[in-house]
Amino acid sequence: MADGVRRHAYMRWLPFVLGLAVSLACLTFIVRKIDLEAARQALLQFEWRYLMFGVACLAFGYAMRILRWAKMLQAAGSHVSFRQCIAPFLGSIAMNNVLPLRLGDVVRALVFPASIGVPRTLSTASLVMERLVDLMTLVMCLALSLSLDTRLAAPQWLKDTAVTLAIFGCAALLLGFVFSGAIASRLRQHRLRGLRALAQLMEAFDAMTRPNTLVALISLSLLVWLGEAGLFYFLLLGFGLPAVPAAALLIMSIATLATLVPSSPGYVGPFHLAAFTGISLLGGTGEQAASFAVLSHLALWLPTTLAGALAVATTPRMFRSLRNAPAPQESTNTES
Repeated sequence: MADGVRRHAYMRWLPFVLGLAVSLACLTFIVRKIDLEAARQALLQFEWRYLMFGVACLAFGYAMRILRWAKMLQAAGSHVSFRQCIAPFLGSIAMNNVLPLRLGDVVRALVFPASIGVPRTLSTASLVMERLVDLMTLVMCLALSLSLDTRLAAPQWLKDTAVTLAIFGCAALLLGFVFSGAIASRLRQHRLRGLRALAQLMEAFDAMTRPNTLVALISLSLLVWLGEAGLFYFLLLGFGLPAVPAAALLIMSIATLATLVPSSPGYVGPFHLAAFTGISLLGGTGEQAASFAVLSHLALWLPTTLAGALAVATTPRMFRSLRNAPAPQESTNTES
């Protein structure tokens, strides 16, 4: 039994160790490619006035994220407002920034909903749908940027692959949303508890993907990522790099997609390597690429973490479901 407990402990720590190893490998690769002093000089030469405009674009993008989440919940029958969704959303983003394995998403799905009167099944469905739509939007942005900017030193097979993934991925996602109601009806006929729970998720998908709602969600998703691309656009301007919309879309897409790779909290490593690679494709020096990666990560991580921490500190009711959870009962067995 001791061996089994020890093995279980090792398995629990394995994802964290793997994430740290990936982060370290990415950072080591970048450091070996650059002159640290030259990278510091490149960072000092950044025109800091552009950072303010970039952060404003980021704030707009996050406002659109919160509005999109509120619209999804409202479409499924929840009476929530944009204002009520601000604290839970920003709080989960801050937790994602400082906790491993995107635990902030788990908290938003299972803990925070009680504070705004949203069932856990619905909040989980909205989170899954949000991630799927974002993934497809990012792939579309990547394909679009690779197709529009002919100066990029990217192989043709990469461009073709991105376009193919965007087309087939979007088609598959739309078909899944269109037939989610029919899938839910089939799943409800089964007695397995897991399938019934999946049926509830699909029913929520069906409610959130009615034609008018789906058009609004896709439109908001485009605004979300255009806002985030605006941050990268102004950072390109600040470093004196080629600042065109396609370049900003490219770096935003690959850097965000890289956060799907297991890493240390805050997406350190994969994000930096992806941003480094993007600037290199645009013809920037290794030092410019490294400085851009560091500054863009801080510009994304610091404001969202501070905003989320403030939201959590000023809205303690978000943890109400934890405080109201029943305590485990002690054994009352007595010896005869």
